[in-house]
Amino acid sequence: MSWNTLVESLSAMDLFLLGANLLLLLFSRPLLKLVFPEGDDQQRFRGRLNVFRIANIIAVVFVTTNAVMHPQGGTVWVTRTLGVLLAIYVGWLCFYVMSRLIRRRWGHERTRAEETIYVETYNSRLLTLIGGVVISIVVLVAVIRILGFSTLLEAGGVLGVIGVMLALTQGSWVPDLVSGLVILNSRLIEEGDIIQLGEDDDQIGMVFRTKVFFTEVLHLANNHRILIQNTKLRNMTVHNLSRFASAKGLREALSINVSYDVTEQQVNELFTRVIELSRDDPDLPIENQYEVEIRATRSGDYAVQWTCFYYIKETRQVLKIRQLMLALLLKVARERNISLETPVLYQQRGGGETLSSRPVTG
Repeated sequence: MSWNTLVESLSAMDLFLLGANLLLLLFSRPLLKLVFPEGDDQQRFRGRLNVFRIANIIAVVFVTTNAVMHPQGGTVWVTRTLGVLLAIYVGWLCFYVMSRLIRRRWGHERTRAEETIYVETYNSRLLTLIGGVVISIVVLVAVIRILGFSTLLEAGGVLGVIGVMLALTQGSWVPDLVSGLVILNSRLIEEGDIIQLGEDDDQIGMVFRTKVFFTEVLHLANNHRILIQNTKLRNMTVHNLSRFASAKGLREALSINVSYDVTEQQVNELFTRVIELSRDDPDLPIENQYEVEIRATRSGDYAVQWTCFYYIKETRQVLKIRQLMLALLLKVARERNISLETPVLYQQRGGGETLSSRPVTG
């Protein structure tokens, strides 16, 4: 087929679509930089860019083959397959752009790691779901028409099969979907919050993103991501360290076990020196405007537990602060010759002093 014959077989709409796809293909990189967030890594952006370019090439092939092979408007399975892939990709791209616009309009603006982000809220998530359902229906109808199921009976049969599949699988995705909406509506956990999962002090992470079916948490200790189903997250005991009970901040505790021979004055001087050193350390963001509290918190047969309470607001550095404070405590205790080992219990028996052989615990 000659070039003139190819041009004559293309209608005005075909020429418009070809021109639009060629322009999109030419300016694909700057367009995607406007659509997708700048914070994405380069590898992920290149993947999206390649998919976008492939979709444009598929569109060009779809229009050309449909016009050349069936100039009277007929279709073949090759063009139908290309059309289905193109419709699905265009629907996904429209959904992504719509969700970003909704998040910017009805989302909540927060600062996470010195970066301004828009986090999901109940309203934004609900509007995104409604918009996603509408786009899915439009794409589904387009796919049905492209595949040639034009009669009402055929289209109804396809929709019925999809409806049955959703009904059979609703037990696996509906609870997580509803739980995600409940979490967003309560606003007890938001993106950027520092949380502790359960009663383990080492299970501390930052809520990275609350998605439709699960919540993504960045583990602060091991620097990896944890995926928790929204239903399981609702059933867990979650400590939100970013939501303070007062304006002072998060109340942290530094505890030691010392012998009963160590006086209250020695303990106060020990903790006071630790706090003074911490205030001079730029890596320890302690709230210096509030006085620390030094209290005896537990007593036993072997030792007495003393605790120093202080306040912080940089909850993302809570593990680092705890570790540095413990290191300062050990240093000052060594300098002041105060033993932090659990003392051994001595018992008086018949005027003599004997050493107990029971296990030593604080």
